[in-house]
Amino acid sequence: MSYRRLAAAAAVGVLTFAGCAEAGLTAEDAYRVGCPALDAVAASGETVGKVALVGLEKLRDSGQVSGEAKVWVERSITFLGDPDKVSEADKQFLRDGCATHGYTLQNFG
Repeated sequence: MSYRRLAAAAAVGVLTFAGCAEAGLTAEDAYRVGCPALDAVAASGETVGKVALVGLEKLRDSGQVSGEAKVWVERSITFLGDPDKVSEADKQFLRDGCATHGYTLQNFG
């Protein structure tokens, strides 16, 4: 999938996700939306990242995620807000979370 298609698909998914934050979303939804957004931001897709940031913040604030998924969401929010603030260990945690949920990051350094 090309970067533009990835960014467009992520943007559509995130917009849907952000608009439905109160509709019983699960932790799995965070990975489904967050992983492509992390990849898009890593490939210079800042707009997608900003939209995803809003959606992930709403999910975090909804109380519908806990445990490791909540930590993953928090670290994703930090990365999407400012990638330079995320340590290499936290980046590995994000990579591992995506891989565990079936998404291999292509652009995430």
